Amino acid sequence: MIQIPTSKPGNGYSLAKTASTNDPYAQYEKSVVNDDAIWEALTTEAGRQALGAQMAVPIREQLDFVGTARKFFEIDVLAQGQIARYDKDITVNAYVVAKRGTVNEWTIEGTYVEPTTWEIFSPAEIRLSQIQQRRFNVLDRTQEKIRIAMQLQEDQQALALYTTTASGNTANNAITTSTSGCDKDFLNKVSAVIMDHDLPCYAFLMRFNSFKDIRTWGTAELDPVSMREIIETGLRGNIWGIDIVVNRLVVTGTVFSLSEPRFFGVLPIRTEVMLMPDDTPKEAKIGYVGYEELGMAAVNANGVSKGTHS
Repeated sequence: MIQIPTSKPGNGYSLAKTASTNDPYAQYEKSVVNDDAIWEALTTEAGRQALGAQMAVPIREQLDFVGTARKFFEIDVLAQGQIARYDKDITVNAYVVAKRGTVNEWTIEGTYVEPTTWEIFSPAEIRLSQIQQRRFNVLDRTQEKIRIAMQLQEDQQALALYTTTASGNTANNAITTSTSGCDKDFLNKVSAVIMDHDLPCYAFLMRFNSFKDIRTWGTAELDPVSMREIIETGLRGNIWGIDIVVNRLVVTGTVFSLSEPRFFGVLPIRTEVMLMPDDTPKEAKIGYVGYEELGMAAVNANGVSKGTHS
């Protein structure tokens, strides 16, 4: 976000324009540079310094993490006091992430599951001096880091759930293995495991270490148009209508095949992501705590299969 002067230099600045996106780094390039107020700021030395300091994007160590857990579950926002209870297919096991991140198998003779919900915390703090010293909006960046930390925790628990579900359901969904890397035949077999239960395959979930094998596919696996797409962009978003999702938390050499959320699991949310103040005035620090309460359940264990490759 760009701060522009609304009065004479030296009398303080106020927030006058915010970019449409929440990404603080995209805001700089998408800001409207021909706004009259910005041009007014450029006519003064103080205004030019303020604009220049805040438009200098810092060097980043890596891309921000983007969570994937919520792609694979039906989202259910619970009302206050509402019990999270969901119907299940009586012929299959259901699995849930219990409190404190442990995964328990439910041995169920009934027709529904009641996953517990658990809390995620993500604290962060900033020294007041850093707000003026940094060449970007520290508050925005801190809130973004809180979001990333919370999504990391969500994905860690989701991956534990996929792993436990696949390992506990090998009688129905055998684990696929390959000694020739993440090739086309391997992905076909992993997806066929869940499709054999008349379930649609929605996505492959893998680490980039597996995805790199896809980028080496030649004319035996891809048509010329698809090969050109990979050569020019380095990416392939789907195969056979099945999305390819990359997440660095996936164990190297492991690929999950997941059905559509409505055929797999549910993610009940009791409290959606919120930020609470946690200042420490004696240390001149501004603090925030990210908080949410949610649960996860694989209602149909046949909706996920696992594959491993060399």
